[in-house]
Amino acid sequence: NGTADDVKKIVTTLNEAEVPSEDVVEVVVSPPFVFLPVVKSLLRSDFYVAAQNCWVRKGGAFTGEVSAEMLVNLGIPWVILGHSERRSILNETNEFVGDKIAYALSQGLKVIACIGETLEQRESGSTMDVVAAQTKAIADRVSNWSNIVLAYEPVWAIGTGKVATPAQAQEVHLGLRKWLQENAGSVNGANCKELAAKPDVDGFLVGGASLK
Repeated sequence: NGTADDVKKIVTTLNEAEVPSEDVVEVVVSPPFVFLPVVKSLLRSDFYVAAQNCWVRKGGAFTGEVSAEMLVNLGIPWVILGHSERRSILNETNEFVGDKIAYALSQGLKVIACIGETLEQRESGSTMDVVAAQTKAIADRVSNWSNIVLAYEPVWAIGTGKVATPAQAQEVHLGLRKWLQENAGSVNGANCKELAAKPDVDGFLVGGASLK
């Protein structure tokens, strides 16, 4: 979303923001591909830039895709992979997302790996089965999680008017922590403080609210 002017205004707001030091909060900003260079050049040095996606293997004849190597060459340290929109609209499977994450890590990128369930899946009581399967596809391909941030996206609470409560977010985060130990809605200004108070919630992947 947005134009170059919009992006510059957002960066200015971020640069003027008062946030805790990096050892408390790590801020990563993820603009569209075309704005990566300008955001990187203007953003304050204690904030980082992420791409919204990258290709699953080394660059080649994949018109329209952006490789991990290209991002590294631009000095972009982070990438978001497995976003719910790419899973639903572009039919990216758990296995494909796992392969993308493994390759991005192999090229030196840090990864924000998105997982989450739909409304139908939540109402059927399969939330943990879904997010565990998504996480397993990563764990099957990655042994070192030090450069991965696992971002829970309650897909059913994105653009639907429904809200994921702090208790619901905590339930999933706790379940994921337990799963990882054994095996390897949308956040906004109104609810982020309450969410952050939950013991197993470490940070946020901010969607539409990041434009406000």
